[in-house]
Amino acid sequence: MKRPGTAALGGLCLATTAYSVLQSLVVPALGVFQRELDTTPSGTAWLLTAFLLSASISTPVLGRLADAYGKRRILIIALTAMSIGALTSAIATTLPVMVAGRVVQGLGGAVFPLCFALVRDHLPPDRRPRAFVVISTVMSIGGAAGTITAGPILTLLSSRWLFLIPALVSALAIIPVVLLLPRARPASRNTTIDWYGAALLSTWLGLLLTAISRFPAPGWSWPLIGVAVLAPLWWRSQRRAAQPLIDLRTLALPTVRATNAATLLLGFGMFGSWMVIPMLIVDRFAVTPTVVGLAMLPTAVGNLLIMPVHKRLTARQGPRAALAAGIGAAGLSYLGLALWHATLVQVCLGILVMGAGVGLAFSAVGALVVEAVPSEQTGVSAAVNTVMRTVGGSLGTAVGGSVLTWSAGESSYVTVLLLYAVALAGALLCAVQVPRPVTAAGEPAAAPTGSA
Repeated sequence: MKRPGTAALGGLCLATTAYSVLQSLVVPALGVFQRELDTTPSGTAWLLTAFLLSASISTPVLGRLADAYGKRRILIIALTAMSIGALTSAIATTLPVMVAGRVVQGLGGAVFPLCFALVRDHLPPDRRPRAFVVISTVMSIGGAAGTITAGPILTLLSSRWLFLIPALVSALAIIPVVLLLPRARPASRNTTIDWYGAALLSTWLGLLLTAISRFPAPGWSWPLIGVAVLAPLWWRSQRRAAQPLIDLRTLALPTVRATNAATLLLGFGMFGSWMVIPMLIVDRFAVTPTVVGLAMLPTAVGNLLIMPVHKRLTARQGPRAALAAGIGAAGLSYLGLALWHATLVQVCLGILVMGAGVGLAFSAVGALVVEAVPSEQTGVSAAVNTVMRTVGGSLGTAVGGSVLTWSAGESSYVTVLLLYAVALAGALLCAVQVPRPVTAAGEPAAAPTGSA
């Protein structure tokens, strides 16, 4: 079978762009949607919450379906759902319909891990590291582009184009996936999907994210009761199932276990900072939203600048070293921002280092997970890692927002940034627990490409 080349990688990057832009375009326009739909701030918050819940719940299920029935097929389904959901939200005239569209869009949460899994399946080992970093960079740049362009789109067009543009990009991304990626072999007749395990996982994970998103509002902890009951039931069902939704033995692999833990803490700092740093810029320098978007642009620049560094570092030391270096750089950027943010230039420099560190770390995360597991489990394993990032990000956003609510003044921002730096110190400790790859002779390998 002929392996797809650069054009196919471009198709995967287009798919990743569609999801990352859709994820970020809506955030700057929540106030606009509140006025247009005549709703409350808590009502418009569901435009984010519904998307987050849908993506987190559906991603591991779609990952398992991809391993069973073909990653190409499920990627096409996810992109189609994104396009239909975005179109639904674009024509919605009421909040419930727009939220329903966001739920359908959440199925696109599987796009990013599926792209990583497809790279593992269809690219030779020597081309995978660069492909991983390219897709990760596109993910970060797409998110930054969505935040920056939301303002001009609202000014020149209308709020509905915030959905119409991603709907179009998602539909276009289907074309190269269909034309350039080979069809997967049909699933074995003995393949079954653990729908009972999927229902349990979706329920307790949804309850967990609901509790996090409502923190610290009254009654936020009630969903945790359901989590305490259902999570052990799910764990038990996966241990007993002949074909579990998620193979717990795979999650227990040293590389997967340590990488997922690092991802959780890395997500805590990364997503939380995307909320806190723009707020710091507005409060400190009293600038417009457009200036805030431009100030966050160094995040994407840092991702681009780190690509050649990632290539050399991975070639010499492997993705484990890239993960540790990226986490260390991001942690130092938060520490620097906590100590030095007197001028906008200082903040932008901190954001630049943060973008480089996060880009380096997350490209390594994807490589470590998909290379460490059997090929028939890459979809669900990458999906679980994505959920770990989402849960970590939700925690970071909730905790950071709570600190800023409980305390006032510049010291509250310093506290939050130091908290994120501590979280990344924990992530670094997890990263160094990732086993070093070994050669057949038992010596450390310089440039690993296989499992740990």
